[in-house]
Amino acid sequence: MEDINKTFTIQWVGPFHSLMEMNQYLGNTETCDEGLFSFYYFCGNKKGKGHKKNYFYRYFGIHKRIDSIKMRLQSRHEHFRDFIENENLDIWIGTFACEKNQMEQNIEDVETLFISTYGDYLTENDRKKNSIPRESICIINLWYKESENQQWIRKKPSINFFHDVLIYEKEFNQILVANLTQIKNQ
Repeated sequence: MEDINKTFTIQWVGPFHSLMEMNQYLGNTETCDEGLFSFYYFCGNKKGKGHKKNYFYRYFGIHKRIDSIKMRLQSRHEHFRDFIENENLDIWIGTFACEKNQMEQNIEDVETLFISTYGDYLTENDRKKNSIPRESICIINLWYKESENQQWIRKKPSINFFHDVLIYEKEFNQILVANLTQIKNQ
């Protein structure tokens, strides 16, 4: 049995329905350090001819540098620029629960596991769909509303295919998934 040396909790905040909403949240220095958000996911409709009107397109991305996720996810983003900012747009941003995990290789490993696991749903991701993480890894996803003081009990439809727990076991080349269930309030 191979040890799982990488276990990360990712705290997701959202959904935001526009870049302006996301930037307002990130601009509140009392509630967040925007430099710590390394992951983003957006889902919605696309502009232009050839795009299905009621079809939902999805993209998972990362931000590695310690500047700001706002610099990466903005209106000129290679994928986001084609999305319509309307009631169907959901943007989620995620950060490692433990700041010391905020390293480029860890960010890459999480991205690889997400895209390889959910590639069939991620319509805009082409890279890494057939990749596997370099080593065994466990990810626990927690989903929060913008206020951060209330966790989502039931996830929104735009993210319901993401599992709360993902485990990649390199030794067996398998991915295990599960969703958390609340048994009682303490």
